[in-house]
Amino acid sequence: MAASLPILVEELSKSYPSRMGLRRFPALKNLSFHLEAGEILGFLGPNGAGKTTTMKCLLGLLKPTSGGISVMGHRPGSSGARACLGYVPENPDYDDSLTPLELLRLLAAMRGFDSGERVLKALLARVGLAGWEQTRMKRFSKGMKQRAALAAALLGSPSLLIMDEPTGGLDPAARKEFRDIMLEENSRGASILLSSHILSEVETICSRAVILARGRLVREGSMSSLLSIEDTYRIRASCSGSLVEEDIPTGELQSRIDSLRASGCEIVEVARNYATLEEVFLAATGSDSG
Repeated sequence: MAASLPILVEELSKSYPSRMGLRRFPALKNLSFHLEAGEILGFLGPNGAGKTTTMKCLLGLLKPTSGGISVMGHRPGSSGARACLGYVPENPDYDDSLTPLELLRLLAAMRGFDSGERVLKALLARVGLAGWEQTRMKRFSKGMKQRAALAAALLGSPSLLIMDEPTGGLDPAARKEFRDIMLEENSRGASILLSSHILSEVETICSRAVILARGRLVREGSMSSLLSIEDTYRIRASCSGSLVEEDIPTGELQSRIDSLRASGCEIVEVARNYATLEEVFLAATGSDSG
């Protein structure tokens, strides 16, 4: 099963030494989840929930205390995992003396990609850096550095993208550009793990989500199952020229429809009630602020 999943995390735990060194602080506690091939998975949680620790373990930058991880069927940090993985960090920290074109040339050479200058310039144009290819990144804003990081992640058309707050600090137009590119990559076949505090964005593009709090998984499921309010439906009916709206438990739905029709009302709409992802997130994480 591991080989067929872009990401498989099983009973992952990670502890750090406390400041005094007398005990260990558990950042992750028996975390298990997976990313299906071809899906965009929302990876959510308040600050301090363990998201960054998990992603560092996936990238091979941290060694778990216990548990297992598979990335495209490979060990995290191995050459096999790196060859098919693109990563967008929350705060890109590149050498400011480099230009975006020099950055991509360097990364392509390091990873063994045969990418000519035309390909690299087209990639920079795709992320909105046309005309900035030869500009030193010390002149770049945070948003422009995010664009360069996205271009770097897309080198070699990876089959897996791990994105840590990729649209943080971007204006609404730039966020839409990033979302469109994520959807294009997903349509191409890439699987995406997306960590974001912009819950409306996650709700829009993710098919499924996992929610962490205090190092543990507290909710997971398809977006439709997470957002549906169980066992309640909204009925809208026209009664004697007035519009009536009622929330009805599932067990009483059919009898209420029959009752409304018997009294001469016309049923306009019957729909399951849904919550917002923000409401689900706050309910799952409680008052935990990290």
